[in-house]
Amino acid sequence: MPDRERLIALGFIAAGLSSIISVMLFSQAFTNDRLFSVDPAVISPIGLLMVQLWGLAAIAMNRQALRLPWLALVFAAEKLSYVVAWCYWMASASTSLGAIYEQDWLSGLFFSSYGPFDFLLMCFFLWAFRVALQTSSADTVAD
Repeated sequence: MPDRERLIALGFIAAGLSSIISVMLFSQAFTNDRLFSVDPAVISPIGLLMVQLWGLAAIAMNRQALRLPWLALVFAAEKLSYVVAWCYWMASASTSLGAIYEQDWLSGLFFSSYGPFDFLLMCFFLWAFRVALQTSSADTVAD
């Protein structure tokens, strides 16, 4: 497997595992009511379950990423939605971040970090999309 393909496959696995593990950690296995009460429109038990399913989907497609460029773009769009939601929350409610840390440091850490983390994952998925498009274009020319 060429280096870029291997790096992208490992990136999809890492993105998926990080989604699954971070949800379990920050939600304390779906028992952290403080986390769910801060922004229930975005962060809810069912919403976090869907994040885990997206994580499983990323893991499942790790070896197909270069063959399915548009799916990588869908993953980037999903991350963009969380980045926008985080930016909106930070603009409207970030003044309560100190109180969240005081009540539950894990929830405070989550709300401080999920937007930047999803931004990094979005950049990775966009890069994978670009590489996949270049690869599919090169394959078309070679045929």
